[in-house]
Amino acid sequence: MYMYNEFLFVSQSVLVALFAVGTLFFGRGGVTSFVILGGLLSNIFVRKQTTLFGLDVVTCDALAIGSDLAIHLLYEYYGKKEAEKSIWLYLYISLFFIIITQFFLWYTPNMHDTTQAEYIAVFGPMPWIIGSSCMVALATKALNLSLYHLFSTWWADRFFTKTILALMISQLFDTVAFTVIALSGSVYSLTQIILFSYSIKCLAIITGIPLVTLCRRYLPFSPRTQTPS
Repeated sequence: MYMYNEFLFVSQSVLVALFAVGTLFFGRGGVTSFVILGGLLSNIFVRKQTTLFGLDVVTCDALAIGSDLAIHLLYEYYGKKEAEKSIWLYLYISLFFIIITQFFLWYTPNMHDTTQAEYIAVFGPMPWIIGSSCMVALATKALNLSLYHLFSTWWADRFFTKTILALMISQLFDTVAFTVIALSGSVYSLTQIILFSYSIKCLAIITGIPLVTLCRRYLPFSPRTQTPS
């Protein structure tokens, strides 16, 4: 079907953005959970490749951006300290995920188990992928939050501007660092993945953030009043 993948990608970006905003109704625990879940899912699906607009890309970008967007929402509604805590909690849960998935792979399957090969294919590379991703993601999320905090000192009430800029800059770093460290030998072309993945990330950002900005106007609660320092 013509432009089928592209339609899925735009729909996915919108859906992730909407669910990120929706977590605000569950308090800071809901938003923090989205930071962690989005980060973990993006790592699980990082080896899933497709073609978008004629470009060879991975399909997890909307999830990674949604996770970082949730950090911005934490900052806006619950303060910088809560946003920082979510980053460290993401690292902690990711380490648990790495360890516990390997335990399941180490079990010797019996004659009724028909899924061992599939689990190994998906989770076998996870220690390296998520391990390297944890380090890159920690740096990316810290950069993202630092930039957002900086931009908040300049444009306190301009959520759209500071979110777009912080995400685009931090995602450029994330794309280059993660692709080189984690995906060498696992994808067809590193250069294509870097260039095209960043282009797709920018598209996801441009697709989702205006919708989030609009939705925030109709939320039944207000952002936290804070003076950036």
